[in-house]
Amino acid sequence: MQMLRLLARLSLALAAAAAIAGCTTANRADISAVSTRIQAGSAKATLAPLEFVSFCMHNGGQCRPAGQPSAVVEASPENLAVIEEVNRQVNLRIRPSSASTDWRINPASGNCNDYVVSKRYELLQRGFPSSALLINVVTTASGEGHLVLVVKTDRRDLVLDNLTSTIRGVTQAPYTWVKRQSASDPLTWETA
Repeated sequence: MQMLRLLARLSLALAAAAAIAGCTTANRADISAVSTRIQAGSAKATLAPLEFVSFCMHNGGQCRPAGQPSAVVEASPENLAVIEEVNRQVNLRIRPSSASTDWRINPASGNCNDYVVSKRYELLQRGFPSSALLINVVTTASGEGHLVLVVKTDRRDLVLDNLTSTIRGVTQAPYTWVKRQSASDPLTWETA
């Protein structure tokens, strides 16, 4: 009986992760359960999106810590210009499409999964530390699952989003925050 309950919970968690990871409309009950858990306390370990696990199996170098584990990006004019340039270039380079749920770096067309790993890749290539480049699962006002990249700076956390060319602070982004990569290890995820 206990094993059945565990399997049922695991199935529900995987279904929720798959729905959110694919930038598709997530089940409101799943999101509500996660939101309730988030409001109840601080960040706790949680499952990574299922497709992220697959992405890491094929792109291991993108899923290893790089730089100091608690590093943040200095919000210098030079670094902010690089962040703006990467956000703009990736948003222009990838044509929006929902045809694939795979996470791919710099495809010709793709969804939020592809934009977020492409922006993270480009910033890692420019020497930014992985602990400051965190993939976040969010939900939009309409309840759709979505991914954004948060760049942790010494002034504020910045949101890079394929739905807008404007880089905003986390508090200005119109989303419900669900879960994110841990700053200490890209393979570890925690509730937002």
